[in-house]
Amino acid sequence: MPSSKSHRNQLNKYKVNLSVKTAIKSSITKLKESIESDNAEETEKLYRETSKVLDRAAKKKVIHKNNASRKKSRLQQLINKKK
Repeated sequence: MPSSKSHRNQLNKYKVNLSVKTAIKSSITKLKESIESDNAEETEKLYRETSKVLDRAAKKKVIHKNNASRKKSRLQQLINKKK
């Protein structure tokens, strides 16, 4: 059983990481909806925002840097396919 201090730290870290992961998922969802609507300007803007969110999460080690890179690459492929 972890000590109360380490348990408290784990809970705090979990809450922060969960909010970051939720932000990633919501930004990816917005981007995919924009891709479907064929709005090129909005899609580019949302792609830049999503890239920032993914890079920040990778920097904070919420997700692995290769995971962030893979997600960005696949999103860019979706955008290029729609063009």
